Amino acid sequence: MGTTKRIPLVTGLSLVIALLTAACTATNNKADAPAPGAAPKSYADEPAELVIFGAVGNTEEVWNERFGTALKQKFPKYKFTYIQGSAKNTLQSMIAAGQTIDLIHDSLGGMRANIIDNGYNYDLSPLMKTHQIDTSRFETAVFDSLSDKGKLYGFPLHDGGLVLYYNKDIFDKFGVAYPKNGMTWDQTIELGKRLTRFDNGVQYIGLGVSVNHMLTMNPYSLPFVNEATGKAAINTDAYRKLVSKTILEPTDANGYRQYVTSIKKTFNNDNFMKDKNMAMFVMNFYLQLQPDFNTFNWGIVSLPVFGDLPGVGSQPYPNGLFLTSTSKYKDQGMEVLNFMVSDEFQMQLSRKGFIPVVKTKAVRDAFAQDTAFKDKQIVEALFTNKPASPIVRSANEGLVLSPLSANLAKVMIGEMDVNTALRLTEEQANKALEEAVRK
Repeated sequence: MGTTKRIPLVTGLSLVIALLTAACTATNNKADAPAPGAAPKSYADEPAELVIFGAVGNTEEVWNERFGTALKQKFPKYKFTYIQGSAKNTLQSMIAAGQTIDLIHDSLGGMRANIIDNGYNYDLSPLMKTHQIDTSRFETAVFDSLSDKGKLYGFPLHDGGLVLYYNKDIFDKFGVAYPKNGMTWDQTIELGKRLTRFDNGVQYIGLGVSVNHMLTMNPYSLPFVNEATGKAAINTDAYRKLVSKTILEPTDANGYRQYVTSIKKTFNNDNFMKDKNMAMFVMNFYLQLQPDFNTFNWGIVSLPVFGDLPGVGSQPYPNGLFLTSTSKYKDQGMEVLNFMVSDEFQMQLSRKGFIPVVKTKAVRDAFAQDTAFKDKQIVEALFTNKPASPIVRSANEGLVLSPLSANLAKVMIGEMDVNTALRLTEEQANKALEEAVRK
């Protein structure tokens, strides 16, 4: 599928907020703006048949457990039909079959390819005005991430973000103090060096990083693709600084490169969860939902920060619910979206361990209280840092990320220098991007 050049996103939710006060009307919105001081019209009692496509791939059972049951209880007049997405059951096959879709559950990573490129994108700004949505409650950066060219196409349901997991058993074994919230990358790398050692036939790694997650959600908000030119944007001093500090410097510890060479890959979840020879691991939150986390004593702290970005964590990476341009029930759809970001429902998600998208203190303080890991100081780990500004996502990010991670793996074991890796990646990625445009 070809791509088109797009104007860079200058503002996200800020433009939406401006639109809320502007004198505008929506051609596809049947409700007029309420009089000043008047409550917005409710559509909760007006029947609607809403078809939800689960592009994330959750089963209907999982969808209902997290979202569907609450929606049916809140809107008894609505009929909800959930369609699980899969490799065979795609949005393209739905379009070809003429299937009506009103709402799409997707991650940020699928917004460009699934929502925008398929023409499902619908600017929510006019509906937000008539339904009097209070945007001051929202975590701005999280909502910004679902914007494109100043238009908001969906509401986030819950967020994601990078954190630092650690294995308490390894720290205890070597008598080293646990990491703390608010540490810098320099401090964390030095701590990792103390724990990268060979002991009793086992090579321990002090600090591992999920390369793809670090690059995709990087705190400097560096994109893979230049939005204006459509070319790779990674052969820069800023990218060199990012990868050198977070991915390459940890490998300076004795025995680190030799171990990476022996396993012939960069680190993944299994190295931390199953092999249990890694003291610290930078990864997206929710890793603790894996059953292997029950087999060792783990902890969690905030993502290390850069000295010139104090208090800034990773970019948001939410799952969202998108109202489609083809839906005949846009007002009812907005009722659904508004409920999903209400304190009432966000509290339910928060207690279950899903990162809330509202700033309400009570909602955040209740985080993970209904989970087995409620005593792990999760709240501090997640909310010590503020989210980094989201970038404009490209549907072709993978064409840059794939060769970039492969070449960085060579740098980690000493087969290539970082300058060559970034230059070669840009050449490989630009060739792939040009081919994608021609298709």
